[in-house]
Amino acid sequence: MSKVAQFPNARQIEVEACAWIAQLDGNTPSQEDLTAFREWISRSPQHRQEIKRLSALWSDLNIMTELAVPVKDNQKMVSHKLLLPAVFALVVVLSIAETVFYFRPQTPAAALNVLYSTRIGEQKPVTLADGSKVLLNTDSRIQVDYGAQQREVHLLQGEAYFEVAHNAKRPFLVYAGANIVRAVGTAFTVYLKKQDVEVVVTEGAVEVSAAANDSVGSAAKTLIKPTTKLADIKAGQRAAFNQEVESIHSVMPLEIKRKLSWREGVLSFSGEPLDQVVAEVSRYTPVTIVISDPAISNIRIGGYFKIGETEALLEALETSFGVRVNRVNDKLVYLAAK
Repeated sequence: MSKVAQFPNARQIEVEACAWIAQLDGNTPSQEDLTAFREWISRSPQHRQEIKRLSALWSDLNIMTELAVPVKDNQKMVSHKLLLPAVFALVVVLSIAETVFYFRPQTPAAALNVLYSTRIGEQKPVTLADGSKVLLNTDSRIQVDYGAQQREVHLLQGEAYFEVAHNAKRPFLVYAGANIVRAVGTAFTVYLKKQDVEVVVTEGAVEVSAAANDSVGSAAKTLIKPTTKLADIKAGQRAAFNQEVESIHSVMPLEIKRKLSWREGVLSFSGEPLDQVVAEVSRYTPVTIVISDPAISNIRIGGYFKIGETEALLEALETSFGVRVNRVNDKLVYLAAK
């Protein structure tokens, strides 16, 4: 896993801080609001400084206190609120910076504004700051960009399975190519193949949209650029799209389990032609597999193969499917008819 630090944008931080104060002032925060605010304030010293500065200008600091101090300390401070209002306000502003370290350990994986990636043949689980879970498939990369208003993940390459923590106030957006998958609390996989996107929904529903071309890859721009809704994809459905819907199909639970078997570390085939099997297996190995004889391309292949055990697959092709395997070297294999 690699992490790439992002330099804070002062203007963006100011806008987000204003949004937080506007959202929380006069309202009773939910537990999701508390968690999200703690995530935001712990990102950098600039975030803490900006919320302090704006809080000093705000007329009501009570809600900021409740969010910025531990529960035990908060109860003690509230009991003195009416007796020492001036001192209380000062302590509130100072405590925001002082208590952020108390909350930092509660943020799972500190998954804010970072890059996660996997090597060829690797699967990697990641827990994001809001509790959402991502399982990265082989040779994949995601850029996480969480803000006060929404949660963004940019799928830069490959495939990932998402289990999204429910938060209706902060939608979860996955950007893949020039497309967007929007969820609130659901589970689904997104596979980016060049610019084509495939989505399989296992729980809940997602909305897929086409993004403005100049907004792709820029988290700051995606907040204001227009999008075009394409379709709603429900649990048990599989969709392919790229700026427009190419197909939406209902998929049986057994087929979904087979298609997503990579999450269990295996590849499952049930009658796919050899050329498709080779294309899929090639995603998980640095070995180049070439079908040198077109006559075998349509041989139907079935079975389970453990990811990373390419040699076992090649042996199965030789012994059970009438395929001759020519191992040129440890990085190149040719397949032909026996």
